[in-house]
Amino acid sequence: MKKLVILSLLLLSACGPKPPMHHGESRQITVNGLGSVQSVPDRFNFTVVVEERGESASELNKRVSDKTKQVVSLLTELKVEPKNIQSLQVQFNPWIEYNDNTQEQKGFILSRQIQISLDDLTLYDQAIDSVLQLKINRIEGFSYSNSKGAAHYQDAIKYALLDAQTRASHMAETLGLKLGKAISISEQSQGQPVMREKIYSTRARMASDSMPGQMDTEAQVAVVFELLN
Repeated sequence: MKKLVILSLLLLSACGPKPPMHHGESRQITVNGLGSVQSVPDRFNFTVVVEERGESASELNKRVSDKTKQVVSLLTELKVEPKNIQSLQVQFNPWIEYNDNTQEQKGFILSRQIQISLDDLTLYDQAIDSVLQLKINRIEGFSYSNSKGAAHYQDAIKYALLDAQTRASHMAETLGLKLGKAISISEQSQGQPVMREKIYSTRARMASDSMPGQMDTEAQVAVVFELLN
């Protein structure tokens, strides 16, 4: 009988009302903030691809090296700084051709990418035209960028944080609350944006009056604020 009474008390305790939440527990609000900095691009970037096909690897390497030197020499004559001319990826692949569902290896394909950045935008057309005269296989990766992109992004982060604070304050005031301190901050964006242009083949020409216009460096953050009565 004693055990039955104890069991009944335990069941009543488990089914009873839960204790109320403490008023001291913190309330929070999470908001996103956006920031943007406008700037005018001061740098033009593109990639030259030198490619040769043949049966001898050593001969291919010589031809690609010779043409690479021609590209570098030409750009140096245009006052492009050596640090802005970088030889990147080198690829060596079989040269395969297909005929009537059969494949035949004709030799090898050796290609090298040369990335070029122009600090002087007035060299835009002259550099492209000069490189095309060397019968380069293709030019790609056209883009504009700003040399102070990293600093602009940090400014955009600051504006994003202020935007998040303004949004949170407005929401809290609307509900009759006060905004407390920031509890956590997370960055939702990264990197330096560039203005991409379409890819041009070796036969394409770029208009001499093309202008880059403006570019936006954007940042986004998520901030958790404390809410007060």
